[in-house]
Amino acid sequence: DSLLRRWPDRGGQAFRVAIIEGGSPDYDPRMADFVREAVSRWESAGLGYWYSWTSDTTEADITFGWRRTFGLRNQAGQTDLSWDRAGNVLHASVVLATRTGEDSLFTDEALLDAAIHEVGHAMGMPHSTDSADVMFPTTRTGVLTERDLATARLLYSLPPGSLKGPPQ
Repeated sequence: DSLLRRWPDRGGQAFRVAIIEGGSPDYDPRMADFVREAVSRWESAGLGYWYSWTSDTTEADITFGWRRTFGLRNQAGQTDLSWDRAGNVLHASVVLATRTGEDSLFTDEALLDAAIHEVGHAMGMPHSTDSADVMFPTTRTGVLTERDLATARLLYSLPPGSLKGPPQ
């Protein structure tokens, strides 16, 4: 649809993040640490993203929750963004699964990698075509590549809105 969606300039203000504990019978409170670590990795990448934590989901910019599975797919996470007509992201909702489509528990490493990937989506990042990138659709790494970072820098160097320009 050629609409660039990203968060508007926040003037250095931190993104408020809330973690909703529970949601899956397999949930363990240590799983929230995967989200904290994922946020920390994006924050320390030097992109100018800052995050703070809140327990109030109504004041959060980004919420993380948990579910048992996404069904038959081996999907570990999903991010839904809401945005205004101009393409400014207003809220991100992330859900992480504790089990694969074959009903086995995701490993801790897989959950951390998925959390890092989904934080990228929460920031507006699209999927990558390079399997070495965190933003590749089937994430295999938790290490942000130079390509991941270059894509994030490019995304935030452009204004939100139509990539086609005004109608002729």
